[in-house]
Amino acid sequence: MKETKKIIKLMKSECGQCTACCRELFLEVTDADILRLAEHTGIPADKLVKLYSRADIDCDEESDWVSLSYGKRALGLNKRRNGDCIFLSSSNTCSAYEARPMTCRIFPLSVVYDDDDEIADVEISDVILDKSVPCKHRCARGTSFRTFMTRAKKAQRENDRYIEKIDSWNTRKTKGNKNDFLAFLGLRVSNT
Repeated sequence: MKETKKIIKLMKSECGQCTACCRELFLEVTDADILRLAEHTGIPADKLVKLYSRADIDCDEESDWVSLSYGKRALGLNKRRNGDCIFLSSSNTCSAYEARPMTCRIFPLSVVYDDDDEIADVEISDVILDKSVPCKHRCARGTSFRTFMTRAKKAQRENDRYIEKIDSWNTRKTKGNKNDFLAFLGLRVSNT
């Protein structure tokens, strides 16, 4: 993908730190995201994530669904009872910023892929465009094209590897529960 005038303008977009996305969205995560967060925080994987049902979220990606003994679920970052991200601090900052998921690192932008799964374009995130959240992103210094593309390609690699692991899990004859799946991914779970 080439750096065009449109892309240069989009690279100036940055998070307005309104925390709307930290409060209102389901945040799908990969095993690499969970591992980073677990290593950074010391919190076991089963406390970091929840396996959400179709009734919990609006997600149309069939490849991201994990088949468990009690039905299909999508792996997402856990939330507090009030709906806030577990890492949203009382001062409205991310307490796990250095280890935040790749989706958070790219936001407020998103990547569009072509039929060959190559990055074809960059645009403002769908949740902003469809007004799913009252986002206050702004045009400011933003990030460099090179930095963004490095993050986007890393996110793509991590997601592709995660999807392969889901496919492997889903073809197993014996389905397990959340902790079985997390252990299958090589993640540490708590003893309780």
